[in-house]
Amino acid sequence: MPKLVVLEQGQKKVYNLTRDVTRIGRAPDSHVPLRDPRTSRYHARIERHEDDYEIVDGGSQNGTSVNGSFIDHRTLKKGDLIEIGGVRLFFDEVDEEKLKRKKGVDKETIDLPRINDEDAEKLLRERENLRRLQRVTMAINSTLELEKLLGIIVDHAIELTEAERGFLILAEGGELAFEVARNFAKEQVAEPEFNISRTVAEKVLATGEPVLAVDALEDNRFKEIHSISAIGLRSVLCLPFASRGEVTGVLYIDNRLQRGVFSRKHLRMLEALGAQAGTAIEHARMFLALEKKQAELRKANQRIEKLNRVLKVRVEKQQVELGRIRTELDEKQSELEHRYDYGNIVGRSPAMESLFKRLDRIIPTLMPVLIEGESGTGKELVARAIHYMGARKKRKFVTENCAALPETLLESELFGYARGAFTGANQDKKGLFEQADGGSLFLDEVGEMSPQMQKKLLRVLQEKEVRPVGGKETIPVDVRIICASNRNLMPLVEAGEFREDLLYRLRVLTVELPPLRERKEDIPLLLTHFFEGHVGREEKVPERLDPGVMSALMEYDWPGNVRELENEVRRMVALCDQVVGLENLSAHIRKKDSRSETPPDDGDIRELDIQVRELEVREIGRALQATSGNKTRAAELLGISRFTLQRKLEKYSLESSDEPTDEQP
Repeated sequence: MPKLVVLEQGQKKVYNLTRDVTRIGRAPDSHVPLRDPRTSRYHARIERHEDDYEIVDGGSQNGTSVNGSFIDHRTLKKGDLIEIGGVRLFFDEVDEEKLKRKKGVDKETIDLPRINDEDAEKLLRERENLRRLQRVTMAINSTLELEKLLGIIVDHAIELTEAERGFLILAEGGELAFEVARNFAKEQVAEPEFNISRTVAEKVLATGEPVLAVDALEDNRFKEIHSISAIGLRSVLCLPFASRGEVTGVLYIDNRLQRGVFSRKHLRMLEALGAQAGTAIEHARMFLALEKKQAELRKANQRIEKLNRVLKVRVEKQQVELGRIRTELDEKQSELEHRYDYGNIVGRSPAMESLFKRLDRIIPTLMPVLIEGESGTGKELVARAIHYMGARKKRKFVTENCAALPETLLESELFGYARGAFTGANQDKKGLFEQADGGSLFLDEVGEMSPQMQKKLLRVLQEKEVRPVGGKETIPVDVRIICASNRNLMPLVEAGEFREDLLYRLRVLTVELPPLRERKEDIPLLLTHFFEGHVGREEKVPERLDPGVMSALMEYDWPGNVRELENEVRRMVALCDQVVGLENLSAHIRKKDSRSETPPDDGDIRELDIQVRELEVREIGRALQATSGNKTRAAELLGISRFTLQRKLEKYSLESSDEPTDEQP
């Protein structure tokens, strides 16, 4: 069984190495306890590996040497000399030769036979100091932990110089930062900023020159420094350490009790230590910064991984949602194809039968179509039927009302615009012609176009290409044009208000929609269609009509055509309960002939605009009362847009502070 022979302070102890791991150090639970203050708590350990034993340094401050060389780990052989601080340990047996050389009793070992004992002792001390510096250098380079490194530097400086206290001060942002402050017993010095001469430290930091004082109290250099006398300093040694040619801090040691403790020899030793310390501190700082960066990168990677997981879940959900949307789009496309067939154009009158026969011939073609008819006859409905029952039903159907936009805005809507074409044009925008490429473009109220816009539209129809506003390149387009007008365009041509060549381009095929007054036999069908459209809504659909109601509806000429009839149905649903009576109809419909009836003679003839105002105020009030103040629904009853209703409310000062808040129907 191998053993460990320990020689410490003139005593000899023997420990059998029976464990797989034998701990050596100053800690109470060490298997081989040592008392030397230069020994770390868990300085080293001996590990058993089958028949071999290996000594491993435990990250000690002063290092571990085997046969005079510092090691991190080494396999031991019988007689190996292990040195820990001032303690000598032999593995398995004491090698007397190594012990004699260590004690220095054999002068031939240093090959200096002609020098006296005093000189030999001096040389041995010098060699020991060099060995100490070697040990200190190894200890400094053994760690990259900044806090531990700074402690090693101060402890070894105190040991090398036998100082009372040591301080390591770094310069940070023009201020002194006391990183380490401890005494020879490795105890912390409280309030270090009040226990040193800051003037000395700041001077060394500023000049980069060391300061050595044999007796600071008697030194003329320090007579003006009050902190020297206040602290009672005797021996002081302060030197800088630098990194990359720049002073980064100072090492300050002192002894308040003895004079002449420090000499030039100590200064040279600490300068050697400082050269190593500056580089080591810089490396430790770089390592600390690298660790922080790595920690930040790890956190960033963790955040990225977390975001990737969240993104993966979102992508999966979006894929499911996209599948659902595609299904809905397919269903809506199918619905559109059926919604705008002839079944949605209500009518069995001869005029409508003639219309259906004409559409049968027009739909298979791709020629331009002009739909003419009064307002409210369903021109857009017919245009959609032409598209969704034709060969281009899978492509887009795009609409625009030419009367709703000024010329400049209509041009940019139809042809698009390039970025920077005008104020607010921050990016390119596709026009309706591009959007409808491969499909159909429906231009309502085409007769309201300005002459300049007519010219530009004609060019597009001739060249089959568009140039965006502010753009330089033309874009080819393939669009079927379907137009509509509630005015006869030929008189406009004769009056010079509409281009004749454009008219011939637009009216290759024509469809004329009959007004409702010419097909009154379709009114019962239309009523049924509109009432069924309200099934499932909030309003309760009436069960029947009073006998006089149908007669009044049939006798009325419907200048607003089907749209006016639809709005009247909405009014009925809103105002009646289960039965629609004559009192639920608009006043002008209850009369037998609203256009031919002579107004009552009530004396003076009133101005027309006054009568219009009274009529609008009365009807708006009735609509708001019927819808409990809901402007959107009231506008639907009146057959106007909500924007138009709002303008009339402002015009006639009908707004009230207690009006209920609008809700979307």
